[in-house]
Amino acid sequence: MTVQSSAQVKIVVFYVGTSLLTPLRRAERKIQDDGLELKVAVHNSGATWSEPEWRAVEQDLIQADVVLIMHVTDSDNSQRLIKALDRFHQSHHAVIVFNCLTELMRKTSMGRLDLGRLMEMVAPSGRSGSKWGSSFRLVHRLGTWMSDLMSRRPTSQAKKGNPSGSGHFRSYHKLTGRLPKILKFLPGAGKLKDIKNYLILYCYFLQPTPKNIYSMLVHIIRHYVPGHQMLAAPDLPEIRPSTGLYHPLAPQLFEDFEGYRDWYEKSQKRKLDPKHTVGLLLMRPQIVSEAHHHYDGLINAIELQGLSVMPAISTFMDNREACRAYFLDYPGNGEMVSASNQVAKCRPRVSQIVSLTGFSFVGGPVMNDTEASVEFLQDLNIPFRSMVSLDLQTVESWEQSRVGLNPVQTAVQVAVPELDGSTESRLYGGVRQKSLQPEALPERCRLIAQRLARWNRLQIIPRRQLKLAFLIFCFPPNKGNLGTAADLDVFASLEEVLGRLRSEGYAVELPETSDQLRKLVLEGNSQEWGMVANVHYRMPVDEYRALCPYVDEIEQEWGRAPGAINSYGREIMILGAELGKAFIGVQPTFGYEGDPMRMLAAEGGTPHHGFMALYCYLEKVYHADAIIHVGTHGAAEFMPGKQVGLSSGCWPDRLIGSLPHLYLYSVNNPSEGTIAKRRTSAELISYLTPPLENAGLYKGLTMMKELLNAYRQSTKESEKRYLFAAIEEQAKVLNLS
Repeated sequence: MTVQSSAQVKIVVFYVGTSLLTPLRRAERKIQDDGLELKVAVHNSGATWSEPEWRAVEQDLIQADVVLIMHVTDSDNSQRLIKALDRFHQSHHAVIVFNCLTELMRKTSMGRLDLGRLMEMVAPSGRSGSKWGSSFRLVHRLGTWMSDLMSRRPTSQAKKGNPSGSGHFRSYHKLTGRLPKILKFLPGAGKLKDIKNYLILYCYFLQPTPKNIYSMLVHIIRHYVPGHQMLAAPDLPEIRPSTGLYHPLAPQLFEDFEGYRDWYEKSQKRKLDPKHTVGLLLMRPQIVSEAHHHYDGLINAIELQGLSVMPAISTFMDNREACRAYFLDYPGNGEMVSASNQVAKCRPRVSQIVSLTGFSFVGGPVMNDTEASVEFLQDLNIPFRSMVSLDLQTVESWEQSRVGLNPVQTAVQVAVPELDGSTESRLYGGVRQKSLQPEALPERCRLIAQRLARWNRLQIIPRRQLKLAFLIFCFPPNKGNLGTAADLDVFASLEEVLGRLRSEGYAVELPETSDQLRKLVLEGNSQEWGMVANVHYRMPVDEYRALCPYVDEIEQEWGRAPGAINSYGREIMILGAELGKAFIGVQPTFGYEGDPMRMLAAEGGTPHHGFMALYCYLEKVYHADAIIHVGTHGAAEFMPGKQVGLSSGCWPDRLIGSLPHLYLYSVNNPSEGTIAKRRTSAELISYLTPPLENAGLYKGLTMMKELLNAYRQSTKESEKRYLFAAIEEQAKVLNLS
């Protein structure tokens, strides 16, 4: 395409996520190089716009020749857009809306196509009096499917392997797959011309390759911006597979497991051993639009840890399809099964699944079918983790924020996947302010990969070789209740856990009683060193400095190491006792007497030297394979740092590091348990609260209560004297005097 035009064309694009920015900017530059003065203004619409952002939106809408809206399902943004489109509609040559809420879809206006009027013409039954009714119904279905899906909620059918909404999505998926064939039979002139143009643009949208996005913009300008009808027609939409296996070094996508396996084992010189392979779920638009640098960075980091990868392109709404196609090895004839109750009979090809989609496992960005997700993942019976990419805020805004992830990111990419049972909601990438596509955050990717490798080690190493670190603490903090927790008998519980571990092949030793265990940990040689518990290890200051890279920061807050807490001379005392390959450690106090929660809301602050030294010891001296905090609750998750989406500067992240983390947590405290999950990547193991009832009063005590109440309520002195005598008499009977 070569044109010469002095009039600027402005297209305003509203989108969600990070996949479309790169192809849009490439297309804009290419069209400009072809001689057309094109301006593409883009607005990410995933989160509710601030007032400054909305003023910029309005200014662009006033100047727009064409408005293109894709994937906007936020109701607040949708309503604001609807009102603004009504105000400025006379200045727009076309408004084109894809995969949005129905009321916003109705604003589609292209030549003679008014989608709002068309949707009124087509009755709910799908019938239309027009001879072109089938074409109208097709556009009507595309206009309403997103709202229909969002209105569906999980039902009892989910338990039978037919989750609400998934069949609706499959029918939509089949429909869009047939679109290129349907287009061949639609005339390109007359009343159906604009309907055909809308469907052509929809095909470009469904396959957002850089070439297709370029062709989509050219098609819009050619047909709907006056003065550009002589532009050369763009190529027809190019088609990419709806699912497949991706690798940054592979020459193409692989539509079957065998093709990927053969290429991977030959080119990467490593086997796809199920025990050492991580399954990754990727968003298809990111791959098709070539906006996958953040995926590539994490894939590379995982492989550097010695693990193999199987990155699967996931369908838009249902991750089960990709899991069935690529992560499972089927018995018998090897044919893929669709019923969820058959999944348990399959052999996994991966040791753990990591979702990089940022959405619900079943339901995607517009709904959440938790029952279907949990059923499938339980049958699969391998760990499921969900990582976070910054789709709704920039890397800079995350870096500068005390909170970390903004509320919408947290809700969509952390809270919703948690309902499916995901863990490890760690950040791995995002878009910078002046960048065109998401990029990997190397340090975050490296830590994620290390954690995946250590979780994998727990699955493959013989149990007798594993070293486990249990930590106990004071509850409430700083009240002298060492070795206690909310609603839990800590040492009796430890005795049960250690006994179970020993019976299952772990090399742990166990005292005869929980009282002996208590004395071993809390007494031992404590009096010799003037400590609150047994001194297990004495860490010299020089060793502490060598192990901990944060000593200088801690000294600014707590003075020179070793500090005043859990120290003796020039040594830091690590408290606890070793029982075979299990270490029972004592987490130090917060350090702020009388205000133990002070550090949670602090902008600055650090853990003290004794606290930091304990976690350095566990990872770098004791070489624990996993850490288990025992009971509700300790202090690590309340240390200063971001609330969600932690950085390398956050103290909970520094304390836990790459250690797999389990936490025995009271089932009646989900709010603080969520803090532990999100700030220390804890996998919670719930315990029930004691089944206690209010015992009440009985026999003579009931009479005493009645006498006391009567005395308090009496206003007559004579009556009070009589009641007082009766109270004294009853007290003697009850031996209370």
